[in-house]
Amino acid sequence: MTVNKNRLIAYCASGIAFRMVSTAYSFYYVKVFMNLYHIKAYWFQMAQLVYLTWNVINDPLFGYIQDSKRLRITKTRRESILYCGPILVTTFIIPWFPWGDNSWVVGLHLILSLVSWDTVCTFMSLTMSALFVELSDKTEDRILLTKYYHAACILGTPTVLLLEFTSDSLSNFKTFQTTTVLIAVCSALLFLYAGINISSPYDPNTIKRTNSDIHQNNEIDKNISEGNESYCTQVCQYLSDVNFIAFAVTFFFHIFHKCFVNNFLGIVCDHLIPDDVFPKDARKIFYGGIPFISAICVVFGASFATRYSYYKVVQSVYGSMVLAGLIMLYIGQEHTWCLIIFLMLDRRPLSSMVFGTSSLIARPAISLSPMFVAAVLDIYGYSQLKGTESSLELKHAMFMLVCCYPIIIGSIQFVSWSFFKIPCKSEKTILIET
Repeated sequence: MTVNKNRLIAYCASGIAFRMVSTAYSFYYVKVFMNLYHIKAYWFQMAQLVYLTWNVINDPLFGYIQDSKRLRITKTRRESILYCGPILVTTFIIPWFPWGDNSWVVGLHLILSLVSWDTVCTFMSLTMSALFVELSDKTEDRILLTKYYHAACILGTPTVLLLEFTSDSLSNFKTFQTTTVLIAVCSALLFLYAGINISSPYDPNTIKRTNSDIHQNNEIDKNISEGNESYCTQVCQYLSDVNFIAFAVTFFFHIFHKCFVNNFLGIVCDHLIPDDVFPKDARKIFYGGIPFISAICVVFGASFATRYSYYKVVQSVYGSMVLAGLIMLYIGQEHTWCLIIFLMLDRRPLSSMVFGTSSLIARPAISLSPMFVAAVLDIYGYSQLKGTESSLELKHAMFMLVCCYPIIIGSIQFVSWSFFKIPCKSEKTILIET
């Protein structure tokens, strides 16, 4: 591997820091606002609508700003991580400290929490994705970098497990708050380490003007000049490409499904899986262990996937996910252990490996998926529960969501992915860190 060792360690540190906060945030924010703050359906939908609108704007906008290199914070990837890391962990702890009991206060709390988190998270995600590409242009290096990165990120995945046990599954909310602050401090320290030690070969201060790299620097200058094209021009170029549309549609539903699993797994399992079948401690391990499974599968699955066509592997995953959903729907919700295994396998880490972190078309799925699921649950009276036993109709609705998500989304992805064309000799190069 030709990637500088110090850069590799610093990059992995940033990945651990990012994983620590992002895993906990996506798993808990919906559950906290719905179960503990009892947010009204109107305000939840309003918050997600604002989140959706900002998501559409900020992703390509920040990409354009980063490419412009005009601001100090965007001049180098190192400075972006150094300055934005502490800000990101600050936005991470905002949702866990309630502002008041009034419905509009809770709604405003969620809106500002989502917008502030997404603003910094998007900026950081773009920085880390660009850094992944810049660390090496060799396919073999990127595959190894993906392995090292996800192996390191395993150290950042226990945050849900830690929070489940320290807070007794949110029963002790003060302990939950304390633990989130400790997680934020650890994440901030890792971001600071990464920001101090990481650098990109394309950073101005690392480029040496020698005869041997004149051609390389000409290419860099050319890319920078292309990056200074207008925002609208760049967006139109992407939207006119069939390959991009096929990839973006597939990615949109990938995020749509992923957000359902991340945001509502705890809620669905608490109602569909009885405590006498799945004890509370086992449930905590299950919630905390799912991020481990995804990370480990990426580490050990990268070598397997590169031996075959990524295109065919991903398409086979979508086909199998449709089949699994149909089988689970046929079996029924009474077979609890089959449902547990089905939910555990519904992460599809191999398909995640080919998608980048951000996209103009796909980012709205982060808001649309919770909006849709929350609306369905509200129809069946979830917002009125407040500790009471859920009805059979609500449980059935949750089970149908669990089964129909992979069936419908997998079918759409199978079709849309078939329109994505890539030369066989370069299929391995579509591996992108997520």
